[in-house]
Amino acid sequence: MARNSFIQISKLGNLKGRIDYITNPKRQENLYAVYNTTDDTFWHDLAGCNRLEFKKSGSAGKCIESRELIIALPEPFCNIDKQRVLKDFTELFRKTYGVNCIAAMHHNKTKTNLHIHLIFSEREELKNGIKKISTRNMFYDETGKHVRTKKEILDDNGNVRKGCNIIRKGQVYEYNRFSKKKVEFKARSFLKGVKSLYTEHINSFLNDKDKLQVFNNKDVYLPTKKIGKNNPKAEQIRKNNQVRMKWNSTVDEALFYQVPKKHIRTIKEENILKNVNKFGKTETKTVGGLRKNKSSRESAGVGIFAGVFEKTVEMACDCLKGLIRIFRGAIAPKPPQPVKEYKQYAKMVDELLENHRALNRVHMAIREAKDQIDRKEYRMFGGKKKLKDEISQLEKREKTARSLENRLLKKLNGDSVDGVIRKFNRMRMEMDAYKDSVDRAEDAKEMLDENVREYMENVQEKASAREKSKDGREEKKYNLYCKRIM
Repeated sequence: MARNSFIQISKLGNLKGRIDYITNPKRQENLYAVYNTTDDTFWHDLAGCNRLEFKKSGSAGKCIESRELIIALPEPFCNIDKQRVLKDFTELFRKTYGVNCIAAMHHNKTKTNLHIHLIFSEREELKNGIKKISTRNMFYDETGKHVRTKKEILDDNGNVRKGCNIIRKGQVYEYNRFSKKKVEFKARSFLKGVKSLYTEHINSFLNDKDKLQVFNNKDVYLPTKKIGKNNPKAEQIRKNNQVRMKWNSTVDEALFYQVPKKHIRTIKEENILKNVNKFGKTETKTVGGLRKNKSSRESAGVGIFAGVFEKTVEMACDCLKGLIRIFRGAIAPKPPQPVKEYKQYAKMVDELLENHRALNRVHMAIREAKDQIDRKEYRMFGGKKKLKDEISQLEKREKTARSLENRLLKKLNGDSVDGVIRKFNRMRMEMDAYKDSVDRAEDAKEMLDENVREYMENVQEKASAREKSKDGREEKKYNLYCKRIM
């Protein structure tokens, strides 16, 4: 599996504090480089501008003063000029999106994760910025609209209504050093574009074997989640990641056995994503605002659906393993040894056995001739001298046969004829089993398309049946589940 790039985005509510954290050598023991595309007053004024605009808008929640990218760098970047790399990456963002940035390059404490923190402004800097100071108190209603008198923002009890704001005399009520926030930074497509931009840029520094890819949510794998510092859900995320890695490992096995990605995606969709989405909808209906503004996948990863998500992935792994067995059965196994070598070995074994039988016959003939001499029966066979000549000839043949046997045993890497025969019998059994497996694989290959079609139809039918059977009772079960864990 190719390595994925890691690029994360976050919102900053304390821009000044965050800049100090990433650029201060006293707070970062492994700080290598800092690069700023503008001056420090820019970031101070930007934070003030954002706080002012937020106050005027009357919006609930927290003011977003800026945004930050964290870009992980592969190991080869440890050997490249870090200041040059940081400047290169920061200027790439500035030129692409037209906003100022400040960045720093760090290693973590164990020096296993080299990364860049890149803070960027959501506003462009105007050439001629002007501060407007209020000469009197200014009043803004809940919609952020400027009204003339304080009375217009008071309730029946004479108190300022919630969401209304007052800018006191002498305060800055408008600061146009900056443009409005660029809408593109709020779009989901922005992070996708940044990932592609920086992954391509990172790859320009790497060899082909080290190149990264952008993780594709529509791909067959499941993404793992990063565990940040002091995360109260760290153990839950770690357990969840183990389940995700089990699925990814099963996917690797499936791809090894040439299971088409379309079938893996179908199993992922039917057994994981649909179940996660279904539980997400149930959560919205039954729990309401408990986890509002979080996607069902996010809830599945670290929320109250963690157990359900893990069980769902386990079932999907089992389902995918069934498909793997079908494809694995259609792949002819590798022979226990090269067929050509086996045939050569078998031929030498046959030669050894034939020679061994001949050697045994010579032994018997020599023994018979010697027995005849001992029994003084040589007169019947042409005399004692003739028998001795025959024995001499037989002993020469014995020596030749013994020499051939030793040469064959050496070639066959054996100590004795019996040992070679036992070894060959084991090899023959393995080759016979291999031939049977090849025959079965050929039969399975002929039926592969039909077997896969039936299996995938069964997967979809089961998923559909589960969905229908759960429709009437899932919400009740979920309510009970929520009560147990809350």
